[in-house]
Amino acid sequence: MRLLPLLIALAAAPAIGAPTCPAPLHAGASDLGLASFREDDRVGGAAIDVVRELARRTNCPLDIRWYPRARLWAEYANGRINVTASSARNAERDRFGQFVPFVTTRFDLVLSHRVTGSYKSLAEFVEHGSARLNLVRGILYTPEVEAQVTRLRRQGRVEVVNDFDIAFRKMASKRAEATLAPMTIYSRYLQSAGLQGHVSVMPVTESPPVLAGAYLSHGGLAPAARKVFAEALLGMVADGSVARIYGKYVGEANGRALVPDHGRSIISAYQPLP
Repeated sequence: MRLLPLLIALAAAPAIGAPTCPAPLHAGASDLGLASFREDDRVGGAAIDVVRELARRTNCPLDIRWYPRARLWAEYANGRINVTASSARNAERDRFGQFVPFVTTRFDLVLSHRVTGSYKSLAEFVEHGSARLNLVRGILYTPEVEAQVTRLRRQGRVEVVNDFDIAFRKMASKRAEATLAPMTIYSRYLQSAGLQGHVSVMPVTESPPVLAGAYLSHGGLAPAARKVFAEALLGMVADGSVARIYGKYVGEANGRALVPDHGRSIISAYQPLP
C-alpha cells in the first residue's frame, strides 16, 4: 500500500498534456444498467462517468461509442476502441489490452415470482428448479457459474439475448423467468420494466465479488499513454472518486461497498505490465 499516497498525489496533479492522447480517446460502451446506458441518444452511467473523469484528468478529448456487448469486444480486439469500462478480466481480453481494476461486481440470480423456490446456489437452481435462464451474449462469468450454465444448457434451460434490456423486458412480459445480473444492472431495469415486487434477487455462492475495470488497448494506445491512464484511474480509486461516482447512481453505501476497504484491495490487485 505504499502506492496509495502516490496515487492520491497523482489524482490531485494537473492534467497531462495532449500529446499522450490519441485524437480523440475512443471509449466503447454497452448496455450495463446503471454502469452504462443510453437515453435519448446520450450515453450515461457510473462507468461512463469514470471514463469521462479519466479523460478530464488526462486532458484527452473523448469519443464514446455505443455497441451491443459482443460487438464491443470485436471492435476492441480489432484495435478500434482504446478504452472499455466496467469489464471483467479474462485471458482473451488480456491479449489485446491492459486491465486496470477500479470497482468490484457480482452476479445475483434474479427470479420471477411466477417461479416457485428459493436458491442459495446455482447448483440448487439446476438440480431443483425448472425455470429457464436468460443470459446476455458477451458477458463473462466465473468458472463456477459457467459450470452450472453448462448443466442448464444440457437441460435446454438457457436462452441467449443481446442485452440486459431485452432480458428484463422479456421478464416483464412473462416470456422469461430468470437471469443473472449485478446490482448496478438489475436495480435500473427492475424499476424501468415495472418488475419491483415481481421478482426475487438471490445471491448465489458460485458468483462472489470479482474485480471489474477498464481495458486499455495495446493497439490503440502507446505504452506511455497506458501508464498515464492506469495511474489516473488508480488515483481515482485512491481518492474516493470512483466510490462517489457510483454512489450517485446506487446510493452512497452501495458505492462504498463496490469499492471496498477504500479501494486498497483493488489497487493491490493491479498488475502493471513490465
